Amino acid sequence: MSSETAISIRDVSKSYRMYPAPVDRMKELLHPFGKKYHKDFWALRDISLEVPKGTTFGIVGQNGSGKSTLLQIIAGILTPTTGSVEVSGRISALLELGAGFNKEFTGRENVFLQGAMRGISREEMEERFDSIAGFADIGHFIDQPVRKYSSGMYVRLAFACAINIDPEILIVDEALAVGDAMFQRRCYRRLEEFQKSGKTILFVSHSVGTITSICTQAMFLDRGRVVLAGSPKEVVNAYSKALAEREAEYARKMGGTGAAAKPADNVEDERVKEPGEVRFGAGGAELKSIELLNGNGEPATLIEAGEPYIIKAKVLFKRDMEEPNLGFTIKTLNGLELSGASTDSTKTPIGPVKKGEVREIRFDQKMNLNPGQYAITSSVAEYDKGTRVFHDRRLDVVFFKVIGTTGSYGIVNSGSSVSVSAEKEEHSISN
Repeated sequence: MSSETAISIRDVSKSYRMYPAPVDRMKELLHPFGKKYHKDFWALRDISLEVPKGTTFGIVGQNGSGKSTLLQIIAGILTPTTGSVEVSGRISALLELGAGFNKEFTGRENVFLQGAMRGISREEMEERFDSIAGFADIGHFIDQPVRKYSSGMYVRLAFACAINIDPEILIVDEALAVGDAMFQRRCYRRLEEFQKSGKTILFVSHSVGTITSICTQAMFLDRGRVVLAGSPKEVVNAYSKALAEREAEYARKMGGTGAAAKPADNVEDERVKEPGEVRFGAGGAELKSIELLNGNGEPATLIEAGEPYIIKAKVLFKRDMEEPNLGFTIKTLNGLELSGASTDSTKTPIGPVKKGEVREIRFDQKMNLNPGQYAITSSVAEYDKGTRVFHDRRLDVVFFKVIGTTGSYGIVNSGSSVSVSAEKEEHSISN
């Protein structure tokens, strides 16, 4: 393994034996001819991956895709069925809630237990205890058995322990979603400190916005296999497309219209994909055009900060729909969602519509972003048996640049109007 590599995974697979009933395990063990009662379930198949030192590596995938299994193998909790894992540096892992905690121990006792499990002496943990307790901020509960803790208190103490043992590699498996907003922000600030110090982070989340905003590389796992590894934006787009296809398939299986599975009337899909965009959908409607216009209604690639602009879309419906919905989202170039609107969110119904009808939808607003480069994603969808089905979704279909000066910083223009006034302070003077 290279000295610049934090984690090296080579052809890792993980199999579990699945028995129809608990008694079948004993039958298999005692059978005189070695009869097989189980079926092999492969949670992971042929995973190979190298994570360079200093990388924040995101992993996305649906539940059951093998994300947690992979992290537990990297952390040394599970042994792979085949393949090998090499790790350079001390690992600290924040996995499922309560993992590694003894529920009968107090929070204080569990802090020292976590240290002992990682080979850290009690004396060293005593030096770190105040930092851990202060970060967790659970008050007198630190001396209560953790079985009395709420899920939020669990994750507070677990994260505080994980980050205060000075690891070279930090693994976080979705656990931060449990904490309150203030604690989540505190955790993300600490993750930013880890990034700046050149440490390696493995981060699992269902929030694609979080993956694109904090990760430098990412991977999409599906049914135990790597679908794609690359930039967070590429990975998130592939993941979003897969989710949309499965939502459509689910709607069809639940007795939906059937348009969720294929374009209407089996008409060949003639949609043209622009260079750089990702496009997918069930085919019941087609986004014929998406335009960015300035305040005068002219096509534009430059929009002045604070000035009005228009997003206009034209949709051809290839089948009847009762309540179609069209929306747009503005993102940074690395995929972070910033703002958007839809006919649904603005309570501006499009339908009902008939097959062959065309609708033009126009959104008027002012540019509230600071100077920079941005991309527009748009989609037309409907709810089919309670499931949102994308009929045409176009990711990064329009790119544009905001120019000018705003007097604010960050991504969003605060639009502040500032005033300063002077007040005289009265002093009593005694002789």
